[in-house]
Amino acid sequence: MQGTPSFQIYNASAGSGKTFTLVKEYLKILLISANPYKFQQILAVTFTNKAAGEMKERVIENLHLFSREEPNNMLRVLCDETNLNETTIFSKSKIVLNAIFQNYSAFGITTIDSFTHKLIRTFAFDLKLPLNFEVEMDAESLLNEAVDIVISKIGSDLELTELLINYSIQKLDDDKAWDISNELKDFAKLILNENHASHLKLLSKISIDEFKSLKHQLQKENKNIDKEFKIIGNEGIELITNAGIDFKDFYYTQIPKHFTVLAENSKKAQFFDQNTLKRNVNDQLFYSKSKSDNVKNAIDSVLPEILNLYNKSEALFQQKTLNELILNGLIPLAVLNYIHSALQDIKAENNIMLNAEFNQLISDTIKNEPVPFIYERIGEKYRYYFIDEMQDTSELQWQNIIPLINNALASENELGERGKLLLVGDAKQSIYRWRGGKASQFIDLSSKENAQINNPFYVEKALSNLETNYRSFSEIINFNNQFFKHISGFLANTSYSNLYFEGNNQKSNQNKGGYVQLSFIEKQQDEEDEGLNFPKKILEIIQNLDASFQKSDVCVLVRTKKQGISVANYLAENNIEIISSETLLINNSEKVQFIINLLAVVQNPFNKEDKVKVLYFLYDFLQITIPKHQFLNHFIHLSEIQFFEELKQYNVFFNFIEFVHSPFYESIEYIIRGFGLTKESDSNLQFFLDVVFEYQQKKENSIQGFLEYWELKKDKLSIVAPEADNAIRIMTIHKAKGLEFPIVIFPYDLNIYNQIKPKTWLSYNQSSTTINSVLVDYSKKLNYIGAEGIALFNQQREELELDNFNILYVALTRAVEQLYIITDKNLTAQNEENLSFTSGLFINFLKQQKMWDSEKNEFYFGDSKRVRKAIHKESKTTFQTNFISSSWKNHTISIVANSSLLWDTEQGKSIGYGNLIHEILAQIKTKNDIEEVLNQYAFKGIITSEEQEKITQILTQIVSHEMLSSYFEQNNEILNEQVIVTKEKHLVIPDRIVKNGNKLIIIDYKTGKPNKKYYNQLNNYALVLKELNFEIEKKLLVYISDVISVEEI
Repeated sequence: MQGTPSFQIYNASAGSGKTFTLVKEYLKILLISANPYKFQQILAVTFTNKAAGEMKERVIENLHLFSREEPNNMLRVLCDETNLNETTIFSKSKIVLNAIFQNYSAFGITTIDSFTHKLIRTFAFDLKLPLNFEVEMDAESLLNEAVDIVISKIGSDLELTELLINYSIQKLDDDKAWDISNELKDFAKLILNENHASHLKLLSKISIDEFKSLKHQLQKENKNIDKEFKIIGNEGIELITNAGIDFKDFYYTQIPKHFTVLAENSKKAQFFDQNTLKRNVNDQLFYSKSKSDNVKNAIDSVLPEILNLYNKSEALFQQKTLNELILNGLIPLAVLNYIHSALQDIKAENNIMLNAEFNQLISDTIKNEPVPFIYERIGEKYRYYFIDEMQDTSELQWQNIIPLINNALASENELGERGKLLLVGDAKQSIYRWRGGKASQFIDLSSKENAQINNPFYVEKALSNLETNYRSFSEIINFNNQFFKHISGFLANTSYSNLYFEGNNQKSNQNKGGYVQLSFIEKQQDEEDEGLNFPKKILEIIQNLDASFQKSDVCVLVRTKKQGISVANYLAENNIEIISSETLLINNSEKVQFIINLLAVVQNPFNKEDKVKVLYFLYDFLQITIPKHQFLNHFIHLSEIQFFEELKQYNVFFNFIEFVHSPFYESIEYIIRGFGLTKESDSNLQFFLDVVFEYQQKKENSIQGFLEYWELKKDKLSIVAPEADNAIRIMTIHKAKGLEFPIVIFPYDLNIYNQIKPKTWLSYNQSSTTINSVLVDYSKKLNYIGAEGIALFNQQREELELDNFNILYVALTRAVEQLYIITDKNLTAQNEENLSFTSGLFINFLKQQKMWDSEKNEFYFGDSKRVRKAIHKESKTTFQTNFISSSWKNHTISIVANSSLLWDTEQGKSIGYGNLIHEILAQIKTKNDIEEVLNQYAFKGIITSEEQEKITQILTQIVSHEMLSSYFEQNNEILNEQVIVTKEKHLVIPDRIVKNGNKLIIIDYKTGKPNKKYYNQLNNYALVLKELNFEIEKKLLVYISDVISVEEI
C-alpha cells in the first residue's frame, strides 16, 4: 500500500466498476492500517445522496461479510493488492466494523454539498455568519419572493419604475409579452448560478445611473450609425451612377442593391452569411465573365472606392450589432441588482442562508489566503480524499477543496505517512454544465500533461483506465464502442473528439450476447398522429419483448418531461402500468386538486371558476343523482357559510368557522375528514400533508401564501413509490445517470444545437464606463461582431455538442441486456442525413457499417431472445392500509390561553366548554337542527353520549326561551358567525344575526355569569351594522350556565 501513488486518477467509463474501485481503495486503507479508527481520516465525497448511501452500504456490507468469514470477489482482490491473507482481513474487519458503529458520525462518506455545509456551519463565527442560521434549500421560492418585492415597488421607487417600464417596452419591441414578472423570475436564477457568479459580483457595484448612461450612449451611437448607413448608401449609388454603370452590369446587381437598401432602409441590409455578397466580395466576383471589357473596366475603375464604402458599412454593422446585443442585456442586469438586494433583505430578516451560496462564500473567504484559516482546524483531521463523479464537480467546488487536499498531500503524520487523493470520473458523462459541472476540468486533470491546470499539486499523479464494462452484454458494449468512436469525428473541439475516440474501447465481460435495435420513424401527414409516432412504437416494442421479461425490467429514457408525459399517457391509455415522476406527481390526484380549489374558494369566494371545479368534483365524489346543472346552479351563488350548510343534505358536515380557526395543517386534515375524502390509505393525500407540514414549518401560515407556494412547486412534488413487477419505468436521462436497467428504450430525436434562451458573457472594455462585461443572447449575431464574438460562438457551440453527445452516451449505456433506439427518419430531399440531429448520426454510422438501406426502417445487432435467466425478487415493501389522521379534539388535549396556568382549573374547563357550545350554536339555525348537529359531533368522537344528552338540554333551553324562541323558527333569515369587515379593515363576527328585511336582531352568546363588559362588544357590532345601513331592532346577550338568562341592551 505504501507504494501506491499519492495522487491517483481513474477514468471510469459507464459500467466499469467505479463504485467497486472506490470501495476497494477505501477498504485497503482501513485494512492495512493498525489504527481501527483510520476511517475518521478519510473523506469520500460523491455527487448525490444516493451515491453516498450506496458507497457507505457497500463498505459496511463487505466488512460485515469479512467479519463473518464469508469470501466474495472483493476479498480476492484485496488479498492480491494488499498482500494480506484472508484470516488477517477477517479479524481486522471485525475490529474496524465495530469502530465504525461506535463512531458512525465520523464515517465520512457524504455529498460535496453536505461537506460544504458542514464547513460553513463549523466556521460560522470565523465567516462572520449568525451561529444559528437556517439553511434554505428552496432557492427558487426565495428568488421569486425577491422578484415580487421588486415589482411591488413600481410607483414608489421612480428609478426602478422607469427601469421596469423600459424593460416592458423592450419586450414589446421584440414581439414578446409585456408582463415581465415570469421573465425576471427566470432571469433571477443567474444570481445563484456559479457560472455567472464572478461577472455578477463585479456588476453589483455598478450604479443604476451608469447602466442608464451606457444605454443612452449606445442608443445615440446606433442613431448615428443609421445616419452613416444612409450617407454610405447614397455615396455608393452616386459613385456607380456617375461612372455610367448600369446596376444590372454588377453580378446579380448585388452591390447596387446593397447601397440602395442602406440608403432607403438600413434595417433590411444584409451582411456576412445573411446573403452571398460577402462571399462574392472575397472571391472578387463583381461581374459575370460575359460582360464587355468596357463594362469590366468601368467597374474596376470605381472598385477600390466601392470596396472602401462596403467595408465601412460592414464595420458599422458590426458595431451596431454589438450595441444591440448589449442593449438587450443591459436593463435585465440593472434590475438584477435590485433583485439581489431584495434577496439579501429576505435572508437577513429570516436568518437564513441559501445552500447554493456556500461554494461562493468559501471561495471569497479563502481567496488570497496562503493557508486558508477555515481549513486550519480541519486540515489535520482528513488525510485521505476520495472524489467521485469528478466531472460533475464544479470549478468553484474544486478550487475550494484544493488547499485542504494540498495540505494533506504535502505533509506527513507522526508515522511518516503522506496523505492521498483519488479522483474518479468520466468526462463523457458530464451532463450538468448548466449548474457548474465542467467536463474540460476533468479532461485537463486526466491528461498526461503536467501543467498547473493538469495537476495543481506538487506530487506526481498516476492515471488509470477502468477498461472493462461489467454492466452490459457484449452486443451493447460493441455497439456503443463502435458508434461513439465513429461519431467522435463530428465533434469540432479536438480534445472532445479525442475523449470519444480514445474513451470508447471498453472490454466485454463474461456476459455474451444481448440485443440492439435501431428503429426509424417516418414522418406522418396527420399532425395528431405525428405526436403519437414514438409512443406507438414504444408500445409495440413492449408488447413484442421476450415473454420472460417483467415490465419492471423496462425503462423508457426521455430527454424532456413533456416527452415523458406523452409516453406515459399513451401507455396508460393502453393499459400498461407505468411509474414515472410525472405520473406520481401529487398534483395529478383529483382529491389534492379539490383541496387546492377549495382553498382558492375560501381565499376568494367570488372566484366562480374555482368554485365550479369544487362542485364538479363533489358531484362525482358524492355520487349526486340530481342533474349536474341543477346542482351547480344551486350552489354556485351561495355564500361560504350557506355553501357548507347546504352540503349537509349530502352528509358533508363541514364547520367553516372551525376550519378558519384551526391551525393551517389541522385545517387541511379537517378538509380531508370533513369531506370524507379517504378512509383507506391514500399516498397522494399523505404526501400532500407532508408538503403542508413542511410549508407550515418554514413559511408564514396563510392560505394565499400556500397557494402561491403550491403553484411554484406543484410540478415538482411527487410521491415516492416502490417498484412494481408490472410497471414500466419512465424517466429523464438526467435522473437515470448512475442507474442501469435490463432493457432501455430511448425514443425521440435530439437536436444537438438546440438551447432554451441561451446566454453568454461578452467582454466590453470602453473608457466611458466601468461596466466590463454584459450578459447577451447567444445567437449567430455573435459571429457578426468580430473575433471575440466568433470565439464565444464557437466555444459555446462546441460545449453544446459535448453536452448532447454526453446525454446520448448516458442514455445508451444504461442498458444491461437490450437496447432499443427509436428516432426520426430525418433525411433531406437529396436523401442525405442531417448531422445536427442524433438521427443523422445514427444513419451516418449505419452507412459507415455498410448497413444503411433507405427502404428499411429497422436495423438489428444481436438476438432479441433473452440470455440472462430471470430472477424474481421478492418485494420487501410494507403497505399502509389506513389513512392516519384524527383531530386533536379526539385526544385528551386542550388548547387554551396560558395553558400551564389553566390546566385542571375551573377557568380552563370553562373556556373549553364555552368554545364547544359556541361552535355547536354556529351550526344551528332552527330548533330542528339540534339533534342532527349533535349526532355528528358524537359520531366524530368530539363529544360523548353523556355530554350529548347534557348539551341537548342546554340547547333546548336556549331555543325555547321566551325571549329567543321566535328567532329559532323556520321562516327566519339567519346569519351565524357572519364575518363583517369594518371601515378600518378589522373583522367582527357576531354569533347570530336574525334578519327581517332591513331590520336586524343581534344575539351574542356568553358562558358564565352576566357582566357589563360584554355591552361594549355588542354595541360595537350594532355600530358596524348601522354603518352598513341596517336598522338594529334588538341586541340580546345570552348567558349560558345552569340556568339560561337573556339580557336586552
